[in-house]
Amino acid sequence: MAVLNQFQQYSQGENTVTNNVLLMLSNLYEINPKYYEEYIRGLTEDVDSYEVIPSFLQQVNNRGNGIIDGHIQVRASKIIIETKLHGLEWIDKLLKYSDSFDENEFKLLFHLSSNKYPQHKIDEINKRLKENKTIGKINFHSLTYQDLVDQLKELANNYQFEHYLQRLNEHFESYCLGMSLMPKSNHILRAMACGQSFDLNVKHKFYFDLASRGYSNFNYLGIYKWKSVRYIGRVENMVVANWDEINGLDVLEQKFELTDNQKKRLINAIKESDENGWGVANGHRFFLLKDFEETDFTKTTPGGIFRVRFFNLEDYIGKVPKKMKEIAEMLKSTSWK
Repeated sequence: MAVLNQFQQYSQGENTVTNNVLLMLSNLYEINPKYYEEYIRGLTEDVDSYEVIPSFLQQVNNRGNGIIDGHIQVRASKIIIETKLHGLEWIDKLLKYSDSFDENEFKLLFHLSSNKYPQHKIDEINKRLKENKTIGKINFHSLTYQDLVDQLKELANNYQFEHYLQRLNEHFESYCLGMSLMPKSNHILRAMACGQSFDLNVKHKFYFDLASRGYSNFNYLGIYKWKSVRYIGRVENMVVANWDEINGLDVLEQKFELTDNQKKRLINAIKESDENGWGVANGHRFFLLKDFEETDFTKTTPGGIFRVRFFNLEDYIGKVPKKMKEIAEMLKSTSWK
């Protein structure tokens, strides 16, 4: 018996897909406008500009002409979405949609498909949008269905107590997988933001995260800091384990059977991380890496990333070589936004 899904899965036309994407966004807003706002900000990596929640203020300066007692404001904004199943819209047609924006609103133009425009096409679109000076700045983003799923998964991980959000996340990912909207690539890079743990991650060639967080399949893990992916490695094993000096390593989950060398590496990494105050001895998932290489895959736009960012390396370097050192060198000569 099939599990009931709130998204219609018996037609794959663009209108049906658009309807289901809008339904997901509408349901997300209905669960909590704050989640919807965080979701859009996460997709665009814009922490300040997009707002849907009213601001409530009192004693506001009336532009030098008195003081306003009460002031409630919602910033005007508009999102326009052009949906394709797998292809890319003609740029001339896509740019026509900018005519629907008004001057005094925050403007987001999304192109949604299973594939992204190559970077030189994105640069061309942004250049041509800037030439239309009558409407003001338009923020363009080339998004994939994988981007939508990954950002919703990240949001659900951050609010695990929200039952309806968890169900929305599960249903939408199931829908996108069932409709083959997400690309099947053997070259997915998961870039993870590192702060003060950066040196430990590099030294032990690993990354740690809460075991309660979900994750999509990926082949490479990147260590991100200072607006760039600084190191990249192949995922050798993924392990959920607890550690203490009396009972040793208690392995709860493992993608592959842990080798003796991997156990030794993991124990040393956990012990040093705990000594540095990270508290990873319980309730954490560990990503063990091999073929670990230094690189410099740079983010060119302002701001950092929201903990995690996924890349299909084929979109950035074309045919992906087998040797990690070659991949790392190729990434040094490209960038992302």
